[in-house]
Amino acid sequence: MDLDTLRMYLEPLAEGTVWTLALFFCSAFLAMAVGLLVCLCRLSRSPLLNRPARFYIEVIRGTPLLLQLFYIYYGLPELGVVINGFVAGVLGLTLNFGAYLAELFRSGIQSVDAGQYEAARALGLRKTQRLRRIVLPQALRTVFPALGNYALVLVKETSLVAVISVYELMRAGEMLAGATFQALTVYTLVGAIYFVLCSALSYFFRRSERRLTVPGYWSGAGENHDITKA
Repeated sequence: MDLDTLRMYLEPLAEGTVWTLALFFCSAFLAMAVGLLVCLCRLSRSPLLNRPARFYIEVIRGTPLLLQLFYIYYGLPELGVVINGFVAGVLGLTLNFGAYLAELFRSGIQSVDAGQYEAARALGLRKTQRLRRIVLPQALRTVFPALGNYALVLVKETSLVAVISVYELMRAGEMLAGATFQALTVYTLVGAIYFVLCSALSYFFRRSERRLTVPGYWSGAGENHDITKA
């Protein structure tokens, strides 16, 4: 393959990569917000919060992401709710990964030693202060490696939105392969781009994980958030 041909192939794939990154960042940010909110509802003692959160998690984890995307993009219009492809893709990915992150965050919060809660209450911290300053920083350090794995999965799962005609990397590859009849070359390039994206993301999480293990990282002053050892 000469340089001009390679450039011709890479231009549409680069555009598709930009949309893949947009899908990833939008979905990742919203999924973390949804996951934390559902996690807190799941941990609540109120049945009005706990039961709907549990139902949402069970339904999402019990059905395929592809079906959820079809339901949002093709099913909702029958109810009068029409959503464009990109928004439908972000919504589907957000709801799907939000359910998994909710359970991940729940396991992290429940892994925090009970003595931390007692010590925080003894210091007179309100519930929101205990959660924000004591519990969540320790829980995040616990779940961070798994969070990185979910991020890698999310990058690759963005390829599923190609089935609802969203233009992203996989869709760009399909269109390019159909136009050039060079499926092997095109999909090799697509795979290489996904590999580069995942490698960069994996490197970021490895570096961040090492920083999180530094004592006093959260306080910025060499203090440890384990208040039972204070």
